[in-house]
Amino acid sequence: METQIQITCFAGLRKFFAPQMEVQLKLPASYQSLIQKLKKLNPEASEILDNCRIAVNEKFVPHNEVKTGDEPVYLIPPSSGG
Repeated sequence: METQIQITCFAGLRKFFAPQMEVQLKLPASYQSLIQKLKKLNPEASEILDNCRIAVNEKFVPHNEVKTGDEPVYLIPPSSGG
C-alpha cells in the first residue's frame, strides 16, 4: 500500500527541504527506506540525512524500524550548542 507521509524537517535540513513536505512511500517500509527516498530527492542532503534522528509519535525510532502507518515523521539533524 502506497501512502502519503507527512514529514517535518528541522534546523539544517531546511537548507535542503521545505519545513513541511509529503512523500509517497510504499508501506510497510523501514525508516531507512524513507531516508533513501529523500536522498534521491536531494543527494546534497545525504550526509545530514545519514546522521539525523527520526521521531514518530513523540519518541525517537531507529532507522531500521518498520513504518506501517501514515503517522507524521519528524527529522531532526544533529546540532551543536554551547
